[in-house]
Amino acid sequence: MSIESRFTLGVVIPVPAPHRETLRTWRREYGGEATEPIAPHITLISGSYLNTWEKAATQVRRVAAASKPFEIRLGPAQSFRPKSDVVFLPLERGADECWALHQQLLGDALRHESDFAYHPHLTIAQNVPAAQLDAAQADLKDVQITFEVESIELFDTRSGQWNFSERISLQS
Repeated sequence: MSIESRFTLGVVIPVPAPHRETLRTWRREYGGEATEPIAPHITLISGSYLNTWEKAATQVRRVAAASKPFEIRLGPAQSFRPKSDVVFLPLERGADECWALHQQLLGDALRHESDFAYHPHLTIAQNVPAAQLDAAQADLKDVQITFEVESIELFDTRSGQWNFSERISLQS
């Protein structure tokens, strides 16, 4: 395989129970069925890797091993509109740690590829009619969800869809 070969991967922070189920319900209600197969998460990297899968996975493991658990607090719904039809929950606490993980994951074998600058958040609804986005933003205006981040998850798209590969504990 040449160095130019590229493959897609994702590194995310999973949301633990019971918050995962609450967020899944909101995502289904406001974001529709398209959100169903994707568990609520905060993306750290969504992009590609060069060379081998093992080199990319080793980099993710190395970053996780050097990182300590931290707390995330999600706040009231906001929107990226008009730039992007997305309603999301912002990080009121934990954004700096997400930024640090994002930066540490970049380089070497991993790339972050997006039309938008990295902004840690949890998506509730995207690319749905404006009425659904409006409802999500209005109904979730008082949200406060706090949880401890103890691991990150690695996904690949080697078979053309997102596939869970590995849960990696933060250990520092």
